[in-house]
Amino acid sequence: MATKTIPADRNHASMRIAMEMLAQSAELVGEAFFPELVRGVARSLGMKWVFLSRPSPIDESQAETLAVWNDGPAENLVYNLSGSPCEKVIGDGACCYPENITQTFPDDALLKSLGAESYVGIPLISSSGMVLGLIAAVSDHPIEDPVLAKDILALFSGRAASELERISTASANERLGRIVESSISEAYIFDGTNYRFELVNRGARENLGYSPEELRALTPWDLKPDYSADEFKKYVEPLKSGAVPFLEFETIHERKDGSHYNVSVRLQYFGAPDNVFFASIADITERKMAEERERLLMREVNHRAKNLLSIIQVIARQTDADDIEKYKKSFERRIMALASSHDLLVQAPARGIALHELVEAQLGHFADLFGGRIQISGEPISLKPNAAQSIGMVLHELATNAAKYGALSNGTGRIAIRWKSFVAENGKDKFELGWIEEGGPEVVAPEKRGFGSIVIEKSLQSSIRGEVDLRFAREGLRFHVECSLCSVKDELGVPSVHE
Repeated sequence: MATKTIPADRNHASMRIAMEMLAQSAELVGEAFFPELVRGVARSLGMKWVFLSRPSPIDESQAETLAVWNDGPAENLVYNLSGSPCEKVIGDGACCYPENITQTFPDDALLKSLGAESYVGIPLISSSGMVLGLIAAVSDHPIEDPVLAKDILALFSGRAASELERISTASANERLGRIVESSISEAYIFDGTNYRFELVNRGARENLGYSPEELRALTPWDLKPDYSADEFKKYVEPLKSGAVPFLEFETIHERKDGSHYNVSVRLQYFGAPDNVFFASIADITERKMAEERERLLMREVNHRAKNLLSIIQVIARQTDADDIEKYKKSFERRIMALASSHDLLVQAPARGIALHELVEAQLGHFADLFGGRIQISGEPISLKPNAAQSIGMVLHELATNAAKYGALSNGTGRIAIRWKSFVAENGKDKFELGWIEEGGPEVVAPEKRGFGSIVIEKSLQSSIRGEVDLRFAREGLRFHVECSLCSVKDELGVPSVHE
């Protein structure tokens, strides 16, 4: 093709049209800019077809258009890259074929269907150097000035690439954000200077009971009672200094209602320009409770085996022996009650159990003392399975101790078992349970803690985060536990006959 001389004023006019079109579309962003882009290229170059496209994310051998001009706005389409000039643009950079384009690319069905004569295209490059897509212009006439054609496409390509990159990044971020927001794991982002929460996902909000607005006024140590502000800042300092890439640890979280749950934390810090911490947190309450129960129950098996004969001896000694047949029936009834108590404790109920029933079951072998030497009182409450198991273990240990050494080891001692729920001064719902012995032998505090005391304290601390007070007062043993009501109460529990 012979080189033609293009009047300078025509070149200037084409470039001026391109710059005016860019200026007019300055306020358009993202997909709203693309239709104006193809219209501007078509007007500047005087070409019939212009399209903005990118490689298909589904099939790399194809491209999909984001905007098409065909003497006016046209529908988007998908076309084959293989054997096309667009494939050359993506692989080799800007290309211009001033004439005979269908002879140069005989396998390109799209060009043939358009009746194309010429083609010019330029890749759209991201800030990291990746090819995001391309702009191509096609005409049914030869291109008179290939240099001008590529220059005008280059004028549009920078803006097109930035908008395409913005869309791709926003789409990926939105997708990631939806995944994080919907995750059952807890995710937190908090500021690296004031440590206030900026983002907390739905899984964390639902578990904690706080709204997004409430959380933005809180810091990590507001949720972690194991840490003060100074302790937490000191703990994460290796992250901020870059000494370690992440921290992993286990602690507890406090919900809005005052209840607690165990968590496993993986914490990262992102410095300038972000200056934020990211925490991925898993609720491990069930795992920790299961581990603690397993340890306690395994030791309890041995402990109970040693105590069982002692309890049977106490039952035998306290059973009325005036009549042998009456003695046998009474003794058998108490032994069966003792067996029932063991079954109830070892087998965690599938649903909540009424506390009144639990108390009677654990002291069933002393049922004839109920209402007299053993006073039981408290509001109707159904316990969660883990709370029922732990409280049942404690009641058994207290009853065993009372029968061997305390108020039930003679004929005059008394026990009062009471519980209630109440609202604490901080406005949070609380639960307390007490066991008070009187009238038994004078109590002598043990020189060292036995396993029974360990069971009483550890089982309640691990399962319901209870504050336990166990005192060996001279006039009789005193036991008291206080915890958050929601840690023990089963809202779906079925009322018992006592309720």
